[in-house]
Amino acid sequence: MQRDHPLRDLNTWGVGGTCSTFDSPRTAEEASESVAAVLKQDLRLYVLGGGSNVLVSDGSIKASVIHTEKLDQIRLRTAESGESIEIEAGAGVPVKKLLALSIDEGLGGLEFLTGIPGTLGGALWGNAGADGCGFSGLIKKAHAVDWNGRKIILGEDLFEWKYRSCPVNEKIVALITSCVISLKITPKEMIFKNVKRFAGMKKGQPLGRKSAGCVFKNPPGMSAGRLLDECGCKGMRVGGAVVSASHANFILNDGDASSLDIYKLCELCRETVLKLHGVDLEYEIKFLGNFKKG
Repeated sequence: MQRDHPLRDLNTWGVGGTCSTFDSPRTAEEASESVAAVLKQDLRLYVLGGGSNVLVSDGSIKASVIHTEKLDQIRLRTAESGESIEIEAGAGVPVKKLLALSIDEGLGGLEFLTGIPGTLGGALWGNAGADGCGFSGLIKKAHAVDWNGRKIILGEDLFEWKYRSCPVNEKIVALITSCVISLKITPKEMIFKNVKRFAGMKKGQPLGRKSAGCVFKNPPGMSAGRLLDECGCKGMRVGGAVVSASHANFILNDGDASSLDIYKLCELCRETVLKLHGVDLEYEIKFLGNFKKG
């Protein structure tokens, strides 16, 4: 376990300070030991994957971070029923790698991951998806560590799928180490058609820039990006942070933004939408560290 570890290079915004302790387990057993070690300290535990959906605060963060990057084992097997193929993948497997494997093997069901960054663990924890498609119905079980540092297995009946919400009980589960995904053999032309459709939905998003994806969740029946756009948020700036000119639900690090710059701009956008539309936007991104409004 390392101390005073920098986090700036472990998130896609490229901001943030250092955490008190840091560990990067390679196995479920090591992950269990990492959680148990944190429990012995007076520190809050954060789990960090690809860092594509998180804002890390500046300065010294009194917290312990467990990085799942090295939990990257992946293997295929035929399901007991013989009617589908199962992928058992670690939480640290990049989403792009998982999607590419499913395409190569002619397995349909994960096309919704097209254009989504980060790792499987983060995507699963935040219930990532697109156009109403997601992990629901695909996850058969998951291996995890509870808040006592014990390894546990979560059956599919323990997952509750809600829009952009963690599908497992966060009071019980500290982190997910791997999961089993059940996919059906599908004609590749159908898979490619779906991939193309989901890729088309990403048009206008500032891909390749320092951002964390969509900052806010879509309110029921509405688009957060459209609300922000109608309020004139595109181009709004605080320090080195700026709202994307192509998609108002993306905030960019324009080169030298601090975490505080980004947070202040996020809050300014929220306040603007609340004032002009009466809609209180809910964050889709997660926060690592301490943030105070104003």
